[in-house]
Amino acid sequence: MPVRILVADDHSLIRRGIRTLLSADPSLQVVAEACDGLEAVSLAEKHLPDIAVIDISMKALNGIDTISRIVQRSPHTAVVVLSMFSDSRYVNRAVRAGAKAYVLKDSSDEDLLRAIQALHAGQTFFSPEVAKVVLDGFARNLDSESNDDWHRVLTQREREVYQMLAEGKTNRVIAEMLGVSIHTVETHRIRIMSKLNLHNMAELVLSAVRHGLVK
Repeated sequence: MPVRILVADDHSLIRRGIRTLLSADPSLQVVAEACDGLEAVSLAEKHLPDIAVIDISMKALNGIDTISRIVQRSPHTAVVVLSMFSDSRYVNRAVRAGAKAYVLKDSSDEDLLRAIQALHAGQTFFSPEVAKVVLDGFARNLDSESNDDWHRVLTQREREVYQMLAEGKTNRVIAEMLGVSIHTVETHRIRIMSKLNLHNMAELVLSAVRHGLVK
């Protein structure tokens, strides 16, 4: 039976390239593709893939929270992060969220294939540059870094709203996407700004950029 894989990236060209690469190996099968984090979580619940290849920077729901939800809702699924970012704020949060492999987008095609094979065998895999970050992170006990404070003080739903607001979505659009009332979204916005000591939307957007949620 082939290894069943979910691919999530907000760029269609990258998804197509990953599918082409994986389809060349008869032992691998791409069962679903997602263009954002929310869709990735939904498809993971539906298909229960063996492997999920997740971009760290996606719309609607960032890669970190996407990983966390997939791990919670489809424990059988092992997550490979495929990202252009190699600095510690991404790598260590991804690992803590449950990622078992982290491959840089400028790595060779073989690295992604090796990562998938490693995870299928119950192992881990990190690109060389990423492996150093992971080791350094454990050595410094990065759980105490203030850079991740926002991720700990906000609830899961608040993190969703935080990212969507930073992406420029209106309260009405966010309410429709999350299936809640506009009043609920506004309440979340107020709590987010209070917890993060933000005073206006400009500060909210800038804080989200600093945290790597939006580009």
